[in-house]
Amino acid sequence: MTMIMEADQRREWMKSRRKQRKATRRARSRRQTFRYVLLFGMLIAGAACFTHLPWTLHNEKTEVIVHGNSVATRDQVLKLVKSAVNVPIYRIDPKKLENQIASLKAVRHAFVRRYALPKPHLVVEILEEYPWATYSPDPSKPAEAVIAQSGRFISIAEFPAVVRPHLVIYGQHSLKLTSREVAQWASWANYISSQTGRPVDYIDMRQPFDVKVANGDLTLKIGLPDATLTRRLGRLVSILPTVEPIKDKVEFIDLGLDNSIPLKISKNPKRPTEKSEAEDARNEALNNIPASIQASIEGAPSAAVSSAAVRSAGAGTPANSQIPAHSAATNSANTPASTTANTPASTSPSTSVAQTSNTL
Repeated sequence: MTMIMEADQRREWMKSRRKQRKATRRARSRRQTFRYVLLFGMLIAGAACFTHLPWTLHNEKTEVIVHGNSVATRDQVLKLVKSAVNVPIYRIDPKKLENQIASLKAVRHAFVRRYALPKPHLVVEILEEYPWATYSPDPSKPAEAVIAQSGRFISIAEFPAVVRPHLVIYGQHSLKLTSREVAQWASWANYISSQTGRPVDYIDMRQPFDVKVANGDLTLKIGLPDATLTRRLGRLVSILPTVEPIKDKVEFIDLGLDNSIPLKISKNPKRPTEKSEAEDARNEALNNIPASIQASIEGAPSAAVSSAAVRSAGAGTPANSQIPAHSAATNSANTPASTTANTPASTSPSTSVAQTSNTL
């Protein structure tokens, strides 16, 4: 009898333990179900907040802030970011807007920042191009664009507020420049200015194989802008003592040759009251100087049409005498000026004039 009671008790104890495990399992399942339902509800509520709360741009004129623009107008920038209106702030692609704003010729880089608080708005930071020279297709026509340091051509008609530099570039409408070419031309212009002490007024690239440079009252023919141009420009300092006394008669200096530096001399000296061709061309290209200011500008005399070309002459030759030609070549920018000054002058001016080249 005792054995039967112990078996019944053990059976009851096992049933109670089984019931406790089932109750624990049901409670754990109810807690997990509650957690999943709560998490799912929070996700639905968050999605509803993003889609239904007013986190969109409704007016680009008041909700888009533009900084750093001085050439590109605010209206031009807002026109490009108009696609972000009525779009949730989290769905706006900043990189896409930056590329659209950078498509403006006057804008080099653009940065777009999105803000949701305290109210949705965009902040546009603009870095504009730096102007290097003014572009004109011809001296008789007004300036059409400004060339930036990156080589971009900024249209003056599209961006009237763009700064027009003193240096003018004449060239065909198909003229294209890269940032590396702009840096090279800028170094050549600075090299010329450092030797003569005058700023470069214009560079005529209409004929790529016969480029001309106006440097104050001097006109330089530099020929083909190749790898030897820097060396050829370095010879300019050696003939300046010769050119200065007769600069009223010098029509141009030819630096396009490797072995000599021909000068084209006008038969009639320039009149001091006349404006130089470079100054007139630059003023017409810029086309933004009032008539009252233009009348007060004192220009250098213009060059005569007919002349004879001679070689480098001695520094002691009078300004009103013929310049004899010689074949001595100056091969370095560091050649002292006395080399030209001590060159003996020819005793037969008529013979030297007869030997001048007509190809110039």
